[in-house]
Amino acid sequence: MEATHYDDISICVPKNQLDKLINGVLRNKYRIFWGFNKGKMILNIYNSEVNNKLIFIRHKGFLELVEAKLKSPNVLKVLDSDIDFTVKVASKNNEIKRNREAVYCEIDHFLIELAYYLKIEDEKSINNIKDKLAELTHEWNRLAL
Repeated sequence: MEATHYDDISICVPKNQLDKLINGVLRNKYRIFWGFNKGKMILNIYNSEVNNKLIFIRHKGFLELVEAKLKSPNVLKVLDSDIDFTVKVASKNNEIKRNREAVYCEIDHFLIELAYYLKIEDEKSINNIKDKLAELTHEWNRLAL
C-alpha cells in the first residue's frame, strides 16, 4: 500500500474503541509505541516493514484523531472495523464539498445581482454586493485548502 496521509480529520475515539483498535493491531503482529509532541499523542503502529502513525489530541474521556499516516492495508482494515475510519473521512470530505458547492452557488447568485445593479447604476447596492463577494471569495479560498 502506498503511504496515505489524512491531515484534516476529527474523529472521536472513546477509550473502548481505542482498546479494540490497539488489540486489533496487536493481533495482526504489529507493535505499538506511544509518543508525545507539542500536546499531541502519537500512536506508532509498526512492524519490521512499515510504520503507521495516528495522531490524537487528548480530551476528557476520549481522544480525537486529527491526523493519520497509513502505510499498511491491515492497519486500515483494523481502523475501519473499530472506528469506521474510511466512512468518517469520506463523510468529512463530502461535507467540505457540499460547503464549497453552496458557496459557489451563492457567489453565482451575487454575480447575477451585481450585473443587474450595474445596469441600473445603483452604487450603494453595487458596493454592498462587492463586499459580500469579497467575503464569499475568502470563504471559497479557505474551503479550497
